Amino acid sequence: MNKKELEKLISTLKIEKSEYWILSSASLVLRGIYDSAADLDLAVTEKGLKELKENYDLVQKENGWYIVNDKVECILDEKMPNKIEKFGEYYLQDIYDYYDFIKNSNREKDKKRIPLVKNYIKKIMDR
Repeated sequence: MNKKELEKLISTLKIEKSEYWILSSASLVLRGIYDSAADLDLAVTEKGLKELKENYDLVQKENGWYIVNDKVECILDEKMPNKIEKFGEYYLQDIYDYYDFIKNSNREKDKKRIPLVKNYIKKIMDR
């Protein structure tokens, strides 16, 4: 999904904006760092998870994540204030937190994102 498609999907979510933040590649797409995301990964508060359970037939995976629908997954994370960054109208995973995650990841797709995120951080530091 490109940025416009992501924004449309986000606008259809039946959860308060203050109860989730956007993770991984979707957060990069919304920042303009990356062109597209395969899905929308969310971290949600306890209240946010409750809202999703009331509005969707969530399926919990073995790894603790929930499948909301074919394009959205979420995980419960109560540490929201420490890991978010307000970007326009969205709450996104903090870019430094994400950078630390991908630097320590063994996944090839994460390794490819390291220079893109590093360059983005350099640009915001140079402002």
